[in-house]
Amino acid sequence: MPYLIYAIDFDNMDEKREKIRDAHRAHLKSIGKKLLASGALLDDDNERIIGGISLIDTENIQEAEDFAFKDPYHLAGIRQETKILKWRKRWWEGQFLCTQVFSSD
Repeated sequence: MPYLIYAIDFDNMDEKREKIRDAHRAHLKSIGKKLLASGALLDDDNERIIGGISLIDTENIQEAEDFAFKDPYHLAGIRQETKILKWRKRWWEGQFLCTQVFSSD
């Protein structure tokens, strides 16, 4: 089951973030095909980066935590908050993926 890594940055981190962007991208690339998606969170005006989200395919919470907390942005003190959440893919590209019915039995 994939994990969603949701990170919010401290304010005024643009310059610091830009200086280590290449290291951050190398970190994202290091997990290979386990990285399903990743991208920046933007403010309401779409002008400032306020954080980021990554979706990684792993069954291991420790791997998700290691990935999140070894990110150069986290290590540099850019991240104010990071949440790691289990995620179940149910819809993809407009299609419902599971017809299984869950019961309480």
